[in-house]
Amino acid sequence: PRGESVVFPPSHCPSCGHNLRPLELIPVLSFLMLRGRCGYCREPIGWRYPLVELLTALLLMPVYWRFGYSVELLYYGGLTALLLVISFIDLDTMVIPTRLVEMGAIWAIAYNLYTEQPVFDWLLAGVLGYGLFYLIYVFSRGGMGGGDVRLVGLLGLVLGLRLVACALLVALAIGALVALLLLTRGRANRKTAVPFGPFLALGWYVAVLWGDSLLNWYLGLFI
Repeated sequence: PRGESVVFPPSHCPSCGHNLRPLELIPVLSFLMLRGRCGYCREPIGWRYPLVELLTALLLMPVYWRFGYSVELLYYGGLTALLLVISFIDLDTMVIPTRLVEMGAIWAIAYNLYTEQPVFDWLLAGVLGYGLFYLIYVFSRGGMGGGDVRLVGLLGLVLGLRLVACALLVALAIGALVALLLLTRGRANRKTAVPFGPFLALGWYVAVLWGDSLLNWYLGLFI
């Protein structure tokens, strides 16, 4: 969102701009060793840095347990990291960068073609997901963001018809629950904008790891 490269300049202190050394770049541990302060200007380092690092590790562990050392680990691990970035940006700015969604779409299409996934399934899921949320975007008159529409299209490309339905159900259920809690606690009103990207990302994560089991359980309630 700030228009900065993630490569040049390399990792640096946001306060004084000093480039960080390798020992200052160890996830979580460097933050603890430096006691939460820059080693040069001694300005405090935000808790967001170790939080994102720790959360990334915690989210990738179940992906490894599910897929082991495989192409799927690389694929879903990369998407997990990407969606984590998208979620935090959406929480900060209420915007989902189009370029990040495009990166995910290229990643998904390449994987689907490489692993010979049924083209009709994932392509139709992407189109239908995008189309459905585009209609919501139009009729809600700003209640749904354009970034959310593109993100649902990406999730369709990744998950296919069956699992994208699971992801959307989880996202809508958790989003509704959070909105209800905010309303009852007076933290929001009916006109308060709530970023939906993190809920979509969480729905995707649940669908990837446990989607089939959840759908079988859900359908079992009616059949």
